[in-house]
Amino acid sequence: MITELFTSMDIAGCRIPNRLVVPAMVTNTCTKEGMVTERFIKYIEEKAKGGWGLIITEDYAVNVNAKGYELIPGLYNDEQMEGNKKLTEIVHQYESKLFCQIYHPGRQSTKLVNGNVTPLAPSAIKDPICQEPPKEMTVEEIRAIVKDFGDTAGRCKEVGFDGIEIHAAHGYLISEFLSPFTNKRVDEYGGCFDNRVRFLNEILESVRTAVGKEFPVIVRISGNEYLLGGRTEAESFELARHCEDIGFDAIHVSNGMYASAPIDQIIAPMYTKHALNMEVSEQIKKLVSIPVIVTNRINDPKMADTIIKMGKADFIGMGRGSLADPHLPEKAKAGKFDTIHYCIGCLQGCEQKLLEGDILTCLINPRVTREYENELKKTETPKKVMVAGAGPGGLTAAYTAAVRGHQVTVYEQRNDLGGQFKSAAYPLGKGELATFVSSMRKALKDLNVPIHINTEVTEELIQKEKPDAVIVATGAIPFIPNIKGRESDKIVTAEDVLLGISDVKEGPVVVCGGGEVGGETAHFLSQTIRDITIVEMQNDILNDMMIMTKICLTGYLHESGVKVLTEARVNEINEEGVIYTNASGEMVTLPANVVVSAFGYRSFNPLEEVARKYCGEVHVIGGAVKAASALHATKDGYEAGLAI
Repeated sequence: MITELFTSMDIAGCRIPNRLVVPAMVTNTCTKEGMVTERFIKYIEEKAKGGWGLIITEDYAVNVNAKGYELIPGLYNDEQMEGNKKLTEIVHQYESKLFCQIYHPGRQSTKLVNGNVTPLAPSAIKDPICQEPPKEMTVEEIRAIVKDFGDTAGRCKEVGFDGIEIHAAHGYLISEFLSPFTNKRVDEYGGCFDNRVRFLNEILESVRTAVGKEFPVIVRISGNEYLLGGRTEAESFELARHCEDIGFDAIHVSNGMYASAPIDQIIAPMYTKHALNMEVSEQIKKLVSIPVIVTNRINDPKMADTIIKMGKADFIGMGRGSLADPHLPEKAKAGKFDTIHYCIGCLQGCEQKLLEGDILTCLINPRVTREYENELKKTETPKKVMVAGAGPGGLTAAYTAAVRGHQVTVYEQRNDLGGQFKSAAYPLGKGELATFVSSMRKALKDLNVPIHINTEVTEELIQKEKPDAVIVATGAIPFIPNIKGRESDKIVTAEDVLLGISDVKEGPVVVCGGGEVGGETAHFLSQTIRDITIVEMQNDILNDMMIMTKICLTGYLHESGVKVLTEARVNEINEEGVIYTNASGEMVTLPANVVVSAFGYRSFNPLEEVARKYCGEVHVIGGAVKAASALHATKDGYEAGLAI
């Protein structure tokens, strides 16, 4: 039962209709000139439609060279105001309140995204992620940026934002001044606590001069930077008290900076514990009388309600949760928890795409940042649609087509939904993946979409059903290269191991293939088997994983004692075990009682040719086109559902 989440609360006189907050998240959907776009506005509007109490925009640059990403917005000149007036007017059609986050990235930037300008920092210490040597700021440069914050804040108020968030967390410029990890100055801006907070003090004073004392201004801080020599909770508690003393109206508690370990990152991977910042926020809440927002790895509204009930925070930030399902609040308010599309923490669309310089997307919700393309209106010409395959791509295609009003039926050859995504939830730390398949099942049921399991789509079935359109979502299947002994009884597939179809009772076990599937299966088996070796032909393992999750899993494999052989090409599997060629060209025999096949997957498309004989519209998606990740499958599924 939810008791707290949908009560209202004020931040400096601004009435927030509920306690659910969308924290700032980079989308990379604006122009190089910092102008907001229709794409950006529609993305935010969708969240307002979904019922979020407070939406905080992604970080707005305070000057032309204050960008950590090339396509983020800004309010550093008057030309940028018109688009933002449109944004605030649109959001104010709904109940949501809209705050603008303003920031300077400091050393966490590069010349490539910032007009070929060297990043600025309190001290000339290179960030290990961005790898760009920064310039130590002069006092004159500090004062200029203080003024930039004030000027930007004034424009924020003028265009109609309900409040401002000053970003003093995550290793960006203000955070760099606050932290002894990055601030080694010996002038009035470095050294003791009072000196390190001076930059923040001056920025708030500049902002207050521009917007007045009554306008809501909040601050985001990292409660723990999780770095040797970085700020821990002890000084963050002191900082929180200071923030209230100097006039901030709320404190937003987060964690980390770019240099932090992946498990402690700003954008936490699936291996990070839920609500990791709630104990810090609870202590801060006891110390201050202003509202406290807590964020990171909270994706469940009942969890959020419980955190508030326990007195650990006043508001709950759900960034990635709002990407996976912008309508989470309205679904939770209606008690429809099993229809929520929950964030699974994969980071494949929301973080990896940004690291690649691309636009944010989401595996669970491929529509995110594409809301401007269409309104998912009901079609005027509904068709009878057959979807062959109930993996992520097929389920997304069926859902999208059904929302648009088509008569959709799903057929799945296996005895359950999910395809390979079902077994993908079995490795350690990945149980949340099952929520995607589960919520899709419920969504399709609510849309009256029949799902036939244990039903293979055949030529006869297509002839009988006479669909107007067929979506071939038959996925990919495991393959074993043409090596000697490939038919050996020793061989089991990684998928069968994870699903418990093949019971591995004793080692030694050799896992052939060091990609994500092989690595996760080895880690899974390490719970009961002590002698496990991964054999990989490349010079590293887990190369198909998102970098943050790769680093985490690499550490877990090491901790669990799994041995790894790289630059090792498998030649044969025999009674003794696995024969491979090492980097020196030598043939080596590795003893094995069980050999787990994790060589990879190949596309499986048995239906396209047949379907085209009887149906004028056939769409082939996901693994049926090319073996790839679920991110590609759901994107293909979404686009196929729109194309019909």
